[in-house]
Amino acid sequence: MPNYDGVIIGAGHNGLTLAAYLSLAGLKIAVVERNSHIGGGTSTHEPLLPGYKFNLHSNFFMGFGNSPLINDLQLHRYGFSYIEPPVQQAATFRDGSCVVIHKDLEKTCNSLSRFSKSDADTFRELYHLYAVKMKPLLGSLMYNAPLPLDQLRDRLSGPEAKEFLSHAEHDLFSVVRKYFVDDRIRTLFSSYMHVIATENQPGAGMVFPAIFSNVTGFTLPVGGAVALPNALRRILEEGGGKLILDSEVKEIKLESGKAKSIVLDDRTVIEANYFVASAIDAPTTMKMINERVFSDEARSKLDNWHWGNHSLVTLHLALKERPIYKSREFDADIDSAFNIFFGMDTIEQVKQCFEHCEQKKFPDVLMGNGACNSSLDPSYAPSDGHSAFWWPFAPYEVDGKSQNWDDQKDYYLDCILNNWREYTTNLREENIRGKFLFTPLDVERLNINMRKGAVRMGAYIPSQLGINRPHMELSSTRTPVEGLYLCGSSSGNGGGVNGAPGYIAANAITNDFNFQRPWNPVSLPEWKN
Repeated sequence: MPNYDGVIIGAGHNGLTLAAYLSLAGLKIAVVERNSHIGGGTSTHEPLLPGYKFNLHSNFFMGFGNSPLINDLQLHRYGFSYIEPPVQQAATFRDGSCVVIHKDLEKTCNSLSRFSKSDADTFRELYHLYAVKMKPLLGSLMYNAPLPLDQLRDRLSGPEAKEFLSHAEHDLFSVVRKYFVDDRIRTLFSSYMHVIATENQPGAGMVFPAIFSNVTGFTLPVGGAVALPNALRRILEEGGGKLILDSEVKEIKLESGKAKSIVLDDRTVIEANYFVASAIDAPTTMKMINERVFSDEARSKLDNWHWGNHSLVTLHLALKERPIYKSREFDADIDSAFNIFFGMDTIEQVKQCFEHCEQKKFPDVLMGNGACNSSLDPSYAPSDGHSAFWWPFAPYEVDGKSQNWDDQKDYYLDCILNNWREYTTNLREENIRGKFLFTPLDVERLNINMRKGAVRMGAYIPSQLGINRPHMELSSTRTPVEGLYLCGSSSGNGGGVNGAPGYIAANAITNDFNFQRPWNPVSLPEWKN
C-alpha cells in the first residue's frame, strides 16, 4: 500500500466530509470502509422493487441549507442538491384535525391559531429569536468544538443569552409545556423534540433552541441521501485520494506514542504520514488501540456508553398512489407536507411510548414521523408509483430479545401498517405493490456502529451531549494520542446529517499541522446584548 498523508476509518458522511476538506487542503487521503457501499447513515437502497428508492436511515436533512459544506465544498458541482419544501411539517390526529408548519411564517401561525392564538404568538416570537436572530450563534455552536459551560457563559451574555441557557433546567416535556398551552400543539412539539432521538432527562431541554431553529429548515436530498457521500467521494478522488471498500480496520498502530498506521482484517498495513481519524463510534475506536492511553474516566465512560432506550422501526411502502390523509378536509395543505407526525393524540401518549421503549416493550402507542419523498422528488419512484415510509419509535429488544424482530416480523409489520391506515384513506392492499420492514435489529446489521439500533451512535442525553460527547477529554475531536482524531457521530455535535464532526476535525488537523486551508472556519460562538 502507498503512504497517505492521513487515513480515515469509516466512509459515512462525517468521514467523507473530513476527507473532502483535507483533499481541498492538498492532502492525499485514504478512507477505509468495512462495507461494500459508502454513506453509513446516509445510504439509499431499493429493497423492494426496482426504481423505488428508500433512505433507510437519514431522510430529513435538518438545517442542511445553512451548512458551511454547501459553499466550502461547492457540493452542487459534484452532484449534490436538495429540495426545501414550502410545507415543512404536519401532525395529524385521529379526530381528523391537523397542525401544519410552513416555510411561510404567517401561514404557520394561521394553522396554529385554529387551536390557540397564544401558541401562534409564542411560535412567532420563538421563530424570530431562534430561527432568525440567533441563527448565526446556533450555527457557530454546531460547527465549532463544544465549549465547557463556564467558557460558554463567558462568551454569551444578556437577557436573550440567559433565556437560551435556561433551557438546561428543563426536560423535553417541561420545555414544551413552558411555551405552549394547547394539547395538540404540545403533542406536535414534544414529538418533534424526539425526532432527533433525544431521551427525556433533566437537562435535555437544552436542545430546544437548536431543534426549534430548524423547524422550517428540513431538506430532502435529490435522488436519495446517498447523493451527499457520493459528492464527497468525488471530491476525495479528484484530490488524488482513495476509497478502500470491503476492508475492516482491526488495529490502530502507534509509533513513539503517535498514531501512524492502521491494520486491516487481511493484515494489510496502511501508513499515515500525519494522522489517523476515526469516523466510527468512539467505544470501538478505543478498542483498536492500547486503551491505557485513555484516562480511567474516559475508558469507563466509553465502556458504559449509553446507546439509547429507543430506536426506529420503519415501514417502507412501494405504492401506486401517495398516501392521502383524512385530515386534508381540515387543512388541505397537509397534502403538500414533507414530514408528517402521527400516532399520538396527547402529550401523555408521547410519554407512554417512550416509557414502553425504556421498558423494552413494543409500544401500545405507535408514534413517529414519515414522508412520501416521491411526491416532492419524482426520482424516488417510477413514474407510475410512489415511495413512502413511516418510522415509529421502538426498542432494540422487544420483551428483552432483539431476535423477536425477526421471529415476529410479519406481526409487527401488520401492527404498524394498521396504525398508519387509521390516518389515511387509500393504504388498502390494492394500492400497495410492496412492503419492507426495517427493524432496530436491521439498523445494527447495516451499520455496525449503530449498536443496539442507535441511529445516532449513542443516546442524546445530557451526559452524552456537548462537551460530554463522547467525553470531556475527547469532544474537540482530538485524543490523548498524538495524530489520532475522532470525527464520527459519537463525537461532539455529532449524530445528525450536518457533517459537523468531520468539519471540526478538518479545522483541528489543519491547525495542528499548519496546513493551509482554502476555506474560512466558522467563527467561535459569541452573543452579547
